Amino acid sequence: MILNQVQKNSIITDEKGILSKKGRGFHFPSTFARENLPHLLWSDEYICDQTYKVDRKLLSCYVLMNVVAGKMTVRIREKTYTASDGDFLFMDLRHPHYYKAETAVQVQQYMIDGKPLNAYHRLLTEKHGPVFRKDSRIAFQLSSLNKETLKPFPNDHVISMLIIGLLTSVSVSSEPNLVDPVQQARYYITDHYRDDISLDDIAAAVSLSKFYFTRIFEKETGSTPWEFLIETRVRNSMQLLTHSNMSIEQVAISCGFSDATHFIRTFKKFTGFTPGVFRQHFNGVTIGFEFAMQSE
Repeated sequence: MILNQVQKNSIITDEKGILSKKGRGFHFPSTFARENLPHLLWSDEYICDQTYKVDRKLLSCYVLMNVVAGKMTVRIREKTYTASDGDFLFMDLRHPHYYKAETAVQVQQYMIDGKPLNAYHRLLTEKHGPVFRKDSRIAFQLSSLNKETLKPFPNDHVISMLIIGLLTSVSVSSEPNLVDPVQQARYYITDHYRDDISLDDIAAAVSLSKFYFTRIFEKETGSTPWEFLIETRVRNSMQLLTHSNMSIEQVAISCGFSDATHFIRTFKKFTGFTPGVFRQHFNGVTIGFEFAMQSE
């Protein structure tokens, strides 16, 4: 059981370097929380000297670590990172991991598990690693999480909400601003999606070669310019299908498709439904579609 592993591997009575320890310690989430929510397993705040270190093979959970003061070295998946006061860490402890105080440190640790932490961990750490700089939103979420865990009877739903809020704040803070040509291209596509524009037209609008422009656009956004154009056309066609009495052919032409046949084929590829079925079932009926656009 994960709680037993945490107890065996995390709370050791003769841990070296810990000068003081305060906090909740173990938390036993409800069955519903364990099965359905991001949930807390254990939390504490340490004040340590330079001899403090953790060298562990694995622990079947994740850790949120708030470095309140001091400096630490962290090694996970054979990469080494530095975290200092004002930094926040999100680590998957299911891999060998090591962290050590380089100076006197004050650190808050939250052992957590549950859905959808694996997906969030991949999203946040594949590009940025496990260390993030706190901003006001992240600091507020961490403070709120700390206050909730210190209550006599913490609410699992509130804890789940705060964990997701924290990871959402980290996601927003770590999202890079788009480079100017990419942002300009997105505005150009948004303004001209009704027209018969080509990739050459979009690249020319931002004064770049087609091949270089396509490369940086995909790097910055995760999709090609052509995919973004089709997404924009389909998204706007949804508005017309559900908020107008225009025919399918009129919607197609209004959104930049060459004809109704092409529109129907593209719309179904993107949403899983034909425009007619989408329009028929949208009001009052759940159709449960998932966007699944692929490049043409």
